Amino acid sequence: MDCTRISLPYKVRHRILALGAQTKSSFCLVKDDEAYLWRPGGDLNSLENLKLFEDKIKKAEKRFKIKPEVITCDLHPDYISTKLAYKWGEEQGLKVKSVQHHKAHIASCIVDNNIKGKVIGIAFDGTGFGPDGNIWGGEFFVGTLRDLRRAGHLRYIPMPGGEGCIREPWRMALSYLYDICKTRFSRLKIAFLSRIDKEKTRLLTQIIDKDINSPMTSSMGRLFDAVSAIAGICEVAGYEGQAAIELEKALDARCSMLNARKRYSFKYRDKGEVIIIDWSPLIKGLVKDSEGKKGKAEISLKFHNAVSYMIKEVCVLLRKRYGIEKVSISGGVFQNRYLTKVTPPLLEKEGFRVYLHKNLPAHDGNIALGQAAIAAQGSAFV
Repeated sequence: MDCTRISLPYKVRHRILALGAQTKSSFCLVKDDEAYLWRPGGDLNSLENLKLFEDKIKKAEKRFKIKPEVITCDLHPDYISTKLAYKWGEEQGLKVKSVQHHKAHIASCIVDNNIKGKVIGIAFDGTGFGPDGNIWGGEFFVGTLRDLRRAGHLRYIPMPGGEGCIREPWRMALSYLYDICKTRFSRLKIAFLSRIDKEKTRLLTQIIDKDINSPMTSSMGRLFDAVSAIAGICEVAGYEGQAAIELEKALDARCSMLNARKRYSFKYRDKGEVIIIDWSPLIKGLVKDSEGKKGKAEISLKFHNAVSYMIKEVCVLLRKRYGIEKVSISGGVFQNRYLTKVTPPLLEKEGFRVYLHKNLPAHDGNIALGQAAIAAQGSAFV
């Protein structure tokens, strides 16, 4: 079967079509207490993929006899799926609801595990449009399907050149280094910097200073990219997620929880009701190790352990504030096997109940189900 049938713990009031995200295109149809989530396809920027996507939706509506009354989509205004949702909504007189990308990730994990009550939701990935106009991707939420609130995130950092950073991880590396070492940036003894054209470096620091095409991001995916480039593992990506994949591969096969003492660190500060997770100590530790010519395996280990321990530490802080002991984890970063092996035991040792996806992928292929689940609950849609 080309779709996954999911029984919902409630009946929806309106038939829903959810159009998912941009890459790993997937859609979801919901009627009564049944959801049908289609397997992920390709990027909707491709005309061929878009045509296939539209054809599949029409066939699915006919096959399951579901005529949508509500269309729900991603909050990102430039996603093809978002534009399609508003086009069809206008043509067919349907209500259109937009759902923030990372809330949809958490919602999909809640439904996938049939979680009752409030959760701490952790959504780590590369890109997702935030209602503040920034690019999210290193997010903590608290609440239920009806009300998920942002409770923590990585400190924002500029993406010099915008989406060009995804293809060229060295750009993110430069941005992090420039943030913590402005006055001595040119004197850093890091191998990858010597391989970057000095004129390119000068231009990128200028566009950061002048805020030209340098959107702010809290993305964990971009932090993975930066660490990979600084460590000399992947400076230019030939395929999606290459920098993060190769960073994980650099881990020594003997890595285990016994090595947990080897890690970089984050620090935390409150900004209103939101915890800001500051990566500055991590980058400073990485610079010290890179200048000291530490091995790639050790750098990778210390970074991965830092992320796992940061998750535990932020969850402990949020539990003190909200009294929540269930943790729901989603997003493309959690395709990383080391993180999914190491992080749950750390949380469980602190008394948390941890939920990873059971039937769905961690990546954007689960977004459509999350959109539909939130829309069905009548939640706030941003």
